[in-house]
Amino acid sequence: MKSERLSWALGWASLGIGVTELTFPERICRVLGARGRSGLVRGFGLRELACGVGLLLQPHRREWVWARVAGDALDLALLAVSFRLPRANRAWQAAITASVVGVTLVDLYAAVKHGAPALRSGAVTPSLGMDVGSGAPAESWRGSGLAEDVGAPPHHGEDSAPDEVKQRMMREAARELGLPERDERGTPH
Repeated sequence: MKSERLSWALGWASLGIGVTELTFPERICRVLGARGRSGLVRGFGLRELACGVGLLLQPHRREWVWARVAGDALDLALLAVSFRLPRANRAWQAAITASVVGVTLVDLYAAVKHGAPALRSGAVTPSLGMDVGSGAPAESWRGSGLAEDVGAPPHHGEDSAPDEVKQRMMREAARELGLPERDERGTPH
């Protein structure tokens, strides 16, 4: 399953879970034996709704998938605590826990497919909304003056600079933008 489709499906699942937690918090608490904790379940429902909306509407879904994983950890912690409560319905607790573990595994799979959130050191991401892997021309910024805008040191009399200096400046700007390196003919390598 493509990661975009999986993210989309998880977004709809989050919306469904969130609506359920917001609509029936007292019943969920009764099944878990955690009466009086409906505010906590409503909070979990709001978290699910936020994740669902983020997964469905945001172009960058990696952080939202990892937010679901973190939410699953909270859900599992609540379920673990509920097993110690005397008024809990053990059959429903086991069924709910099994379903949350299953959803957690799917969320972890999706999160790993999307990669770690922006915590990776040395990760280079394309700037200015250019997706290098999309097939769009990665060179479209060249000659537009953008090289100067991204921090290339200004050189006075740049038009009179030798071609070697201009090429070096272009390579430095491309490296800063995270674009693939190119040889003299402009072929990526």
